[in-house]
Order: sequence, then C-alpha cells, then structure tokens
Amino acid sequence: MQKNLRISEAQLIYLANKARVENTVCGYLYKRSSDMGRWQQRYFVLHQNVLFYYENETSARPSGIALLEGSYCDRIIAPVGMKGRETEKQ
Repeated sequence: MQKNLRISEAQLIYLANKARVENTVCGYLYKRSSDMGRWQQRYFVLHQNVLFYYENETSARPSGIALLEGSYCDRIIAPVGMKGRETEKQ
C-alpha cells in the first residue's frame, strides 16, 4: 500500500475537471463537518478511486477529496426507530 502521494494543485484541478466531464457517478450526499459535527449537503463526483466533493453542483473547484484506495462500502439498514432526516442521511 502506498504511503505517500504527491500531487500538485494544477493536477488536482485537472483531474477534478475531468471527473466532472466523465461523471459516471455523481450526486448529492450528506457529509459531517469536521468543526461542529453537523451534517452538510455536498455535491460529490466519483472518478476512478477519487471522490471529489463541492459546495454545490455549480462550484468550479472542489472543496475536498477522498482517496478511496483500499476502501470498501457496506449497506447500512436503518434501525426501526429512526425517522425523517436521520434516515435520509443514512
């Protein structure tokens, strides 16, 4: 597994723009903020093993990225007692 990755801002912007053009998987998801722990709606674009997220669909530059190398996803079934917005965020 690779421990270090060097990428310039120009390379990142190029890849983000390419992802927007080829957006095979994109849409709105909720992301928990790091400062207050609140849930915020963000526009996400998946390109190969990189997940870009933006403030909204029209934002020119990504707000952040997540490298998904070695990651996996499991489906979570909401408990019976969950209702409303919490279920939507799942």
